[in-house]
Amino acid sequence: MRIDADKPIPKYLQLKDILRHYFKNEHYELGQQIPTENDLMQQFQVSRNTVRQALGELENEGFIYKKRGSGSFFSGKTQEDVNQTYLIGVLTPIIASYIYPQIIEGIDDVAHKRRYNIVLGNSKGLPEKELLCLEHLLDKKIDGLLLEPAGGIQKIEDSKTFRMLKTLTIPVVFMDWVINQPDVSYISLDDVEGGMRATSYLIDAGHKRIACVYPNDHIPGLQRYQGYRKALEANRIKYESTLDKAGTILRWNDADYAPALTKELLDLGEARPTAIFFFNDAAALRSYATIREAGLKIPEDISLIGFDDSEMASLADVPLTSVVHPKYQIGKLAAETLFDHIESKENRVHRQIIINPTIAMRNSVASPSAHLKVF
Repeated sequence: MRIDADKPIPKYLQLKDILRHYFKNEHYELGQQIPTENDLMQQFQVSRNTVRQALGELENEGFIYKKRGSGSFFSGKTQEDVNQTYLIGVLTPIIASYIYPQIIEGIDDVAHKRRYNIVLGNSKGLPEKELLCLEHLLDKKIDGLLLEPAGGIQKIEDSKTFRMLKTLTIPVVFMDWVINQPDVSYISLDDVEGGMRATSYLIDAGHKRIACVYPNDHIPGLQRYQGYRKALEANRIKYESTLDKAGTILRWNDADYAPALTKELLDLGEARPTAIFFFNDAAALRSYATIREAGLKIPEDISLIGFDDSEMASLADVPLTSVVHPKYQIGKLAAETLFDHIESKENRVHRQIIINPTIAMRNSVASPSAHLKVF
């Protein structure tokens, strides 16, 4: 390779590109000394100023480093390394509350050790906003993406977001979502198993009239409900549609919606449930006041179990029994998987991890009250 004086590109930039080519293709090793200024002047027939300009930019960009009195040495970095932004994107339905700060903390702890920063996107559970957030994150030239989908009843594989993700060259790892494709990495809780364990816990406490309050257009909600139905069937407890209370995920985020569904259950009178399994802790805790307004006590008159083991669950005046969501662990495992993919560009091994949930036992579940008529 040589310097072409007829090119409009300055000679020092031509020399810089030639040296980068050498670093990549001539098998330079970390710490190997590069030719001296005099050698480069003679080899490429350029001035000392041209050589110094080229070396100065290479040093600023991290390709080489200098030792006083010894010369310049290869840093071990390639062009791909220099092009890294040391940013990863994290796109979730919520950022600042509920279980998400702990998920993000798990991610950030891993990223910090690798000297990466995270850039957050908040979809608010809306597919349209999710797509816009994704575009904004990609504009930041992120090196990888962690994503909990906005949700909905549509399979994520059929969404516009997923189609965009499949076109990307950066690695993507899904959180809290199972993707039935072999070339996708995800870290998720087993929501079906969680629903089964929650319902079975109530059954083991002696309950047979168990209600379920959940969003019916949201994959995790449907999976937790599926676990509820499986537990009833496994214990030969008859399913009753009057104890099945569902609504859309958008209405679910309305603070008054879960309490309204709970009130419908309490209005059943003697046919009301003795226990309720809620899709998440937020819905359960919002329903405390509704239960008390009906003149009932928790857990003496009605037992409750939530899902996610949020900080709010343990702080309630009657601490809420809840299915444990391994928030920090999921964030940590997802970030570790993403960095494995970033560092193994040519031989990425996709990782699919499903975590079995446990129960955080507190004070909101008791045996059915003796004075209640249990059908």
